[in-house]
Amino acid sequence: MSYLVFARKWRPKDFDEVVGQEHVTRTLKNAVRTGRLGQAYLFAGPHGVGKTSCARILAKALNCVKGPTDTPCGACGPCTEIAEGRSLDVIEIDGASNRGIDEIRSLRENVKFAPLSGKSKVYIIDEVHMLTPEAFNALLKTLEEPPPFVRFVFATTQPDKVLPTILSRCQRFDFARLPGPKIVAKLQEIAAHEKLSIPEDALFAIAKASEGSMRDAESILDQVLSFASGKVRTADVVAVLGLIEQKVFFDFVEAVTQGDAAAALGLIAEVAGRGKGLDHFLDGLVAYYRDLMVLRVVPAETALVELPADERERVCRQAGKIPLPQIVTALGHLFVAQDMSRRLHSARIALDVLAVKLAQQPSKRAAETGPVAAAAGRPPSQDAKSRFAVLKEEKGAADASLTSFQEPPCSLEAVLEAWGRVAEAVATRKMSLATYLKHGRPVKLEGDILTLGFAKRSVFFKEALAHKDNLEVLSKALQDTCGARLRIRLDIVEGLQLPEEEPPAPEAPIVKSVVDLFKGKVIR
Repeated sequence: MSYLVFARKWRPKDFDEVVGQEHVTRTLKNAVRTGRLGQAYLFAGPHGVGKTSCARILAKALNCVKGPTDTPCGACGPCTEIAEGRSLDVIEIDGASNRGIDEIRSLRENVKFAPLSGKSKVYIIDEVHMLTPEAFNALLKTLEEPPPFVRFVFATTQPDKVLPTILSRCQRFDFARLPGPKIVAKLQEIAAHEKLSIPEDALFAIAKASEGSMRDAESILDQVLSFASGKVRTADVVAVLGLIEQKVFFDFVEAVTQGDAAAALGLIAEVAGRGKGLDHFLDGLVAYYRDLMVLRVVPAETALVELPADERERVCRQAGKIPLPQIVTALGHLFVAQDMSRRLHSARIALDVLAVKLAQQPSKRAAETGPVAAAAGRPPSQDAKSRFAVLKEEKGAADASLTSFQEPPCSLEAVLEAWGRVAEAVATRKMSLATYLKHGRPVKLEGDILTLGFAKRSVFFKEALAHKDNLEVLSKALQDTCGARLRIRLDIVEGLQLPEEEPPAPEAPIVKSVVDLFKGKVIR
């Protein structure tokens, strides 16, 4: 007998064997059990997550000799024929190659004929979004009022391209990408049944490469077995898929954390020399720093980080050596590097710049947090104290920095003395802003915060001045005039008295312009 690939050999045979889609299988089982079946279903989701498999299982559930049943036997004639793809009552159509109106007209003509041997006739249209609008329209009437023995199942990876008129006539089920641990568990089951020896970290590498697709994971496992010709090692998976080992990311982070830019640059050169894609290296660094961030703030056993146990412990220890703000800052630099890589069409330059930039901010201390301490076996109460101590230390450092910044850069008297020159400097940049300033005055200076007071009747001018751009112009004028970079606070001050503004003289240019415009005369 010819070899049967894992993706076909291990295709789910009933609803209970479908991995990671419990919200779908439970609903379908209940619908079959209670007889509350719709005439059309839409299965939407990424490739390789079980859409077509669920459609075939539903067909078996309807046509099994014991059925309709939510647990088809898999051994009777109809179940066997459907599993092998040769049932005349289950018609599978590829929407990509049968997308025209003629094919749908043929379907519409044949749909009225009763099933040949089973109890129901099931049409499974894969990649249904590829049908033309004319084909969709030809299907509408049949879809809305099909014969009682007909069921439609549409599968698609792009449900947004399906016409709303079709969607409204279907029960929609959204299939999710499979989490890594569930893929690993299924691969371990396959390996045990096939008597294969595969380490857990190799299975995690396969699960990560499959990006949530069970079919892709099984195909990769097939490929790795062909390469290894015996016992599979993690290095075999890395070689087949062209992956970059986690140890490279670990060593890169260690290097930049210690301020060793030369070592980090050497790692980049080594990865490039082995023919690995540096774009993948950059993306892998983003994922690695993300894991560091998560393990820094949540318990070490979290399911948010999909890593084998020994790898998780190592990343946990490394996360404990790097302050959280430094990890977040590094992620920001990584996003900039990704953008630079796209603009320059060179990931190498972006990575080299990134390595030097990250190495300029080495970690000054190794601070253990709750999650890392948990990995080391500390009691929870000690974890909480440790985390609180670290947060308090980091907050104290930030407060000290803020306090030093807020030392009074100048006095209120100096600002009041220079206020006229400030207004003149503002007027050269923005005349309207100088007008707003005439209705307020400095009333208080605390640290680097200058409070401008306005009377209640001047609230309009206060609100106009509050725009971010206006405050920036005023702050710059203060810096140029008083030599201090001040932040501005605007406030309404009860009983604030401002000097009365002298009216312009009759010969002033602005007065003459108004008189000429309105053809008037000055009476006072």
